[in-house]
Amino acid sequence: MRKMAVISVSLNEKNLEVLDKMEKELGLAGRSEAIRACLRAAEAELKERASLTGEVEGVLITVHRKRDEQNFEESVHHHTDIISTQLHSHLKNGKCLDVILIKGDAESVKSLMDDFHKDKDLEYLKFIQS
Repeated sequence: MRKMAVISVSLNEKNLEVLDKMEKELGLAGRSEAIRACLRAAEAELKERASLTGEVEGVLITVHRKRDEQNFEESVHHHTDIISTQLHSHLKNGKCLDVILIKGDAESVKSLMDDFHKDKDLEYLKFIQS
């Protein structure tokens, strides 16, 4: 078995609650195992992103807080060349759901996702390639 490094991680109260809930609901052995599960999921997402090459087509789903949509809308407007359709819906909890049909160069799609990830109000982002 590989030696484990011991590190220190700072989490706010909400992050800690989510981590503890994840540990309990998934039946994990502790917080460290929960963090390792998160890292595996993030690694899978990065591999999926790296596999995007050439011309791609798919659906981008986002959920973000409604507080300030300016950054989100600026990102959308900077990438109109790859956006076929955008469905925007206001949810009950002060959040917005966007379903965006995408068709274009993989690098442009990655650029749009990078822009969205920089938005502090973004809570969820998933690209599903067709």
